[in-house]
Amino acid sequence: MYPTLPHAFKKKFPFRLSVPSFIYPADYITNVQRLGPFVDEIELLLFESGMESLPSADEIDALATLAIDTQVSYNVHLPIDLDLGTSHPASRCEAIERLASVLALVRPLRPTTHTLHLAYNAKDRCPQSVAQWQAQTACALAELLKETAVPPGQISIETLDYPPAWFAPLVTRFDLAVCLDAGHIVRHGLDLQSTLALFDQRITIFHLHGVDQGRDHLSLDKLAPEARETLRCFLRKFSGAVSLEVFSLDYLRDSLACMAEMMSVEGQRSREQS
Repeated sequence: MYPTLPHAFKKKFPFRLSVPSFIYPADYITNVQRLGPFVDEIELLLFESGMESLPSADEIDALATLAIDTQVSYNVHLPIDLDLGTSHPASRCEAIERLASVLALVRPLRPTTHTLHLAYNAKDRCPQSVAQWQAQTACALAELLKETAVPPGQISIETLDYPPAWFAPLVTRFDLAVCLDAGHIVRHGLDLQSTLALFDQRITIFHLHGVDQGRDHLSLDKLAPEARETLRCFLRKFSGAVSLEVFSLDYLRDSLACMAEMMSVEGQRSREQS
């Protein structure tokens, strides 16, 4: 028997509180069974695109039933082993095909958003290389949207290890959403406040986790206090999903306690008095 969370956090915040499907060392269904009663949403982590790593059709049906039973919604993290911006046309076509099949697989779950990595893998970061990557990625995104008919606003591009401004033209061109991963922003020395201002209303989901000495996906209390304060100010008016993207029960418990303190009126008063 797996231990459960100490308190329920459903409808406790202005946003939907989400947690990943890999908190317990078990399958998707077990994680949703254990976590669903306590939170608003589950982030289904479909990190690998191979069929053996994805939920079966039967598991998708079971997850859809669990969503009703536990009153939980889903957001989906799409596979990260596919490169839409590659310079190899055959690899781009394969990435589009496999992403399209995953989008079709999870459609019965009616995800609130589908988080997508647009990895930048070129060694050269000069403007010409970035422009080439943008053009290649744009071709792939156009084909993916055409093939799947998924509304662009249901695909959220995640901030990674390069300046978010690099994918901003793609977001605008295709009317996409944004997943702001605050841990990635802090870890890679990017500016959180300017990223919030850059995307603002396009942000439909946050990934929050701690960072320490170059390691991320730690408990939220390991995120710098100034970053937490910047986020708190934004999140007070945010109604999308906030996923505590950690991968163990201990980290999740600490993150939930930090989030509760961070968003509480009492916590706000103590910060204003300090």
